[in-house]
Amino acid sequence: MSKPSLAVLAAAALLVAANAHASPAVPDDARLVNYAIPADVLTDFHGGVQGFMGDRNVKDDFGFQSEMKVQRINAYLGYDIGRWLSIYVLGGVQSVKNNDIRMENDTTFLYGAGLWAALIDDAQLDFLSTISRYRLNFGMEVSHSDPNDLSWTQFDASLTFGIYNDSFLSDAKFPTAIGIFAGPIYSTVDLDGFEQVKDNEWGFTVGGEFRFANGVYVSGGYDIFTDDSMAYFQAGVRF
Repeated sequence: MSKPSLAVLAAAALLVAANAHASPAVPDDARLVNYAIPADVLTDFHGGVQGFMGDRNVKDDFGFQSEMKVQRINAYLGYDIGRWLSIYVLGGVQSVKNNDIRMENDTTFLYGAGLWAALIDDAQLDFLSTISRYRLNFGMEVSHSDPNDLSWTQFDASLTFGIYNDSFLSDAKFPTAIGIFAGPIYSTVDLDGFEQVKDNEWGFTVGGEFRFANGVYVSGGYDIFTDDSMAYFQAGVRF
C-alpha cells in the first residue's frame, strides 16, 4: 500500500475513534460554518507559524539532476476580507542545501503572500454519522528568498476536500472540531542556474486539522510528488 493510502487510512481511523463518544452536533451557528482553512469566522485577523521540510529535484544548465534539501519556518498574519476569502502575508527564513553538487547550507530571509478561499461548506453528509460537514477549499501562495544567491521564487496552489466532525466537547483542552483533508496541489520553483524537474510540479496532499474553543487551530500534512516530497505543520490563533 502506498504512503498516501496509509496516511489517509490512519487519519480516518483517528477521526472516527476520537469522536465516537462526542455529543451530537448542535444546529448551525455562524461561528461554526462557512470557513476556509484555517479560519473559523471570516471576519477578523488571524496569525501563526508554519514549518516546511522536504526536497526538490532540479536540473542545472548542463542537464545534471540533483536534489535540493529545503527547510522553512515563517510567521504569517492574515485578514478575512469576506465570509469566504482570507488573505495573508508571511515572513521567515528558508535554508537550501544540495549535497550532490557540494552546495553549502545557506539560510536567508523569506517573504510572501497568499490567500485561502472556502468554496463549499455543507453539513449534509449523511453516509457517515460521525461526520458533521464537508468542505472544498482553495489556497494559493507566492514566496521569495535568496539562499546561495539562487533567487528562489516559489508558487503553490491547492484544492482540498475535507471532512470534519464538530465534537462540541465541553473541556477546552479538547478540540471542538477534528478533520482530515486531501487533494491535488501545484508547486513550482523558479531559481537562478537551475530548472525544476517538470514531473514534480503536480502532486497530492493529505493532512489533518484540529480546532479549539479558544480560537487556536493546528494542522499538518504531507505533499507527495513524483520524486519530491514536503512535510508541513501549522499552528495559529484568531485574534
